[in-house]
Amino acid sequence: MTSQPTSRPTTIYLIRHGESQLNLEKRVSGQFDTPLSLTGIRHSHLLADQFCEIRFTGIYTSALKRTIETARPIAAIHGLPIQRQAALNELHFGVLEGRFRDARDPEARALWDARKHDKRTYRIPGGERFIDLAERVKQVLKDILVHEAGGTILIVGHRNTNRALFGMLMHQPEEQWPHVTLKSQCVYRIITGSHPELTTIALGGKQTGVLSRV
Repeated sequence: MTSQPTSRPTTIYLIRHGESQLNLEKRVSGQFDTPLSLTGIRHSHLLADQFCEIRFTGIYTSALKRTIETARPIAAIHGLPIQRQAALNELHFGVLEGRFRDARDPEARALWDARKHDKRTYRIPGGERFIDLAERVKQVLKDILVHEAGGTILIVGHRNTNRALFGMLMHQPEEQWPHVTLKSQCVYRIITGSHPELTTIALGGKQTGVLSRV
């Protein structure tokens, strides 16, 4: 798959939203529209402070509060609108949404554990498969790259949408996307192209020095 439709490279800063209230409570969030916790709000201001000098040309989030609230301080600094894309919403976890992920809810825990054996095609009742999420993310990323060709953009996403975005941008095989490990306290800067350049930056710290060309 070619994720960059033009010859002009685009720089993407990819980050997950800050801690949400349901994250704090150890509940499954999915597409449940939970706001940020106090820690998540601090995270959003740290992001804004650290990247205030980057000349962003666009800021994109999902349609869910936790990504919008994460992007709001940095969008205000740059005077940019937050472009909300429902296609960037987190994976829908069906009957698990809002439920505890641990031993407090054995039924939910069993479904959660079952999904771990096949993250790509397993469907939790009432939810969607990772491959369904990947299809919607493919299209929105294609549209963003066409619109923002040659620009510098921030995408605030979710655990699973970011896995798909990262996999696409780094030209990884689709089978690997559900298993991509991304740290919530890191920002991933990707310069697109046939040989994408990856830099990992610790939020609240310095560039980690991790630089990959694949």
